[in-house]
Amino acid sequence: MMQRMLIVDDEPVILDGLYAYFQKAEFQDMEIIKAYSALEAIEWLNTVKIDLVLSDICMPGMDGMELIEQIMDRWPRCKILLLTGHNEFDYAHQAIRNPCVVDYLLKTEGMAQIRAAVEHALQLIAEENDFRYQNAWFRSKLPRALPQLQRQLLVDVIKRTGRQDAALQEEFDAVQLPFRSDEPVVPVIIRVEQWNTYQTQTDRGLIRYAVANVAEELLMDKSVVKAVELDYQCIVCLVQPPAQQPAVPNGQMLRERTRRFVNGTLESVQQSCADCLKLSVSIMVSEQEVEWSELHQAILQLRLSIHESPGFGMEKLLRVDVAQQLSQTQNLLNQQAVTALHLEQTSQRIASGDREWAASFHKWVDSAKDGIQDPFYRLKVYTEAAHRLLDLLHDLGLHDSALQEISLSRMLDFNIDTPWPELVAFYESAFEWIISKRVDTRVNDQSQILNTIHHYIRLHLEHDLSLTRIAQEVSLNPSYLSRWYKRVTGKGISDYIHERRIARSKELLLGSACKMHEISAKVGFSDQHYFYRFFKKAVGCTPQEYRDQKA
Repeated sequence: MMQRMLIVDDEPVILDGLYAYFQKAEFQDMEIIKAYSALEAIEWLNTVKIDLVLSDICMPGMDGMELIEQIMDRWPRCKILLLTGHNEFDYAHQAIRNPCVVDYLLKTEGMAQIRAAVEHALQLIAEENDFRYQNAWFRSKLPRALPQLQRQLLVDVIKRTGRQDAALQEEFDAVQLPFRSDEPVVPVIIRVEQWNTYQTQTDRGLIRYAVANVAEELLMDKSVVKAVELDYQCIVCLVQPPAQQPAVPNGQMLRERTRRFVNGTLESVQQSCADCLKLSVSIMVSEQEVEWSELHQAILQLRLSIHESPGFGMEKLLRVDVAQQLSQTQNLLNQQAVTALHLEQTSQRIASGDREWAASFHKWVDSAKDGIQDPFYRLKVYTEAAHRLLDLLHDLGLHDSALQEISLSRMLDFNIDTPWPELVAFYESAFEWIISKRVDTRVNDQSQILNTIHHYIRLHLEHDLSLTRIAQEVSLNPSYLSRWYKRVTGKGISDYIHERRIARSKELLLGSACKMHEISAKVGFSDQHYFYRFFKKAVGCTPQEYRDQKA
């Protein structure tokens, strides 16, 4: 599981030294972030989930104890290491009493002692994760945490398309659901992308239950949350802020904090599923709170969003504007008929490249044929099938190819008099063709994502090139992006960034009159001396020597 360590110090020499040291230490799956002030640290805390903070105590504007409170308010499971240049025993005693403060260190103790403290903090985090999420625990025969009545009510509420009844709160109370019906909710969808070794329906049922528990366990620290299975592939999480707190009288501020916490924690949900369950999942979260009466449409929009950008089968992390107008041709979920649900599952499986799509397809065929004698029902089934196929072809960019390779124009001749076996054979053949094209689509997706990453890096060498920021650009989980990039290219993202910084440095040294501190800043180094060392290690000479040799 990838961890993030935030280093905070108002003295640039000390901060840059710590940052460079831990970058070279090459902790596995560790992203290092630095902040030159407590205020800059809070900006990072508001942006991403932080697992470990290494902070100076005495800083202008906000001391270490105040920063601890800010950290705990946002990320209550974050571990904290405090640094000081001199002994302050009363201060240390007060800090150590906080359970999240792992250690209190003097800067004079040296890097080895500081590194040992960081390793100890990371070990504590690992032990907590092992205790909470080990795979054996999820697969044991413990009673379900969510009673069946709770799940039935939430699934029913999600499917309601009209105005919610005033008695909704009474329904929640009757099954002990902690939600408040008069306040909006944030919907989240977790979608299983690859089942890997979980092939039986029993295994998959247990794993869906485990994923729901992971989400609830991680999100419940700062929110009210319940997770339920929506279908064979998707879990829905519904999130509300905790009850109004005296310390936070402003309800809007409390909701904003909850949304920030949810967005940051969803990375950990993906990582826990990958590390502990060996499961690849994508997550779609609404950018807005929605009223309970709007929940059905919001869930529909979240489910459709997975098709709107490249990367099928990858661990996507999408923040979706559910206020956008929904397409009128994509409302199959509004129908509760079993036939429509089987067709929807077939479409989902094909879109994700699941070769078990045929099982859902044959269930659709079996459920539809019983009522096919009714001409109106037949028209409805034929129309739905046509919409699903066209939507798939459009979403996957295969429409033009299909016109030539599978005689798509035959659909124009279908009507209620078309024999059912002929229509079934056509759609089965079309879906098989789409599955065969998915491999090519995945390759194209990878190429598009790589181009986006490389283009962004080239344009932002002097700005933030943290793994987190790059991952946001392509809507992927940072840890997954790091693994995926190395698997596809054979090297890490940091290696590519270093190559581009060296190449850009050489261009500026030979093609401009920029001074060394200007070049250093243009390629992303706040410390000119660190730039010198970096350049010499890569090229074999200092920047000035390189300029003189090539002049």
